[in-house]
Amino acid sequence: MFHPAVVCFSAAASSIQAEQRLQRMALALGLPGCDAAGLLLAAGIAALNARFGLPSGLRAMGVSEAQFASVINGAMADHRHKTNPRLASRGEHHTMLVQSMCVAAAPPSKGCRWVGGGASFRYI
Repeated sequence: MFHPAVVCFSAAASSIQAEQRLQRMALALGLPGCDAAGLLLAAGIAALNARFGLPSGLRAMGVSEAQFASVINGAMADHRHKTNPRLASRGEHHTMLVQSMCVAAAPPSKGCRWVGGGASFRYI
């Protein structure tokens, strides 16, 4: 499952931009393109996840904040961490986890609220 927060985080990577990966992914989803920050693609992925009936975020998958440290430790220790287009610090992993607790295209639920006037939720 793609998490929109991860797409937006990775958008700044030079290889992502040089190879126009987000634009190609957006076109594959039937979107007209993607902005440099990955916001349009992130919204498209959230909508696709909802259409498929996938969970609306980590909270819906049973993840709790109490697990964040363990998830981050595992991610930092995983050898694949170093192959990501943009390396994430512990703080950046934490931010992506928080942002992935609930996502766009999901009805507001406890701990989620609309932000930015767009089709995105933020965990609070």
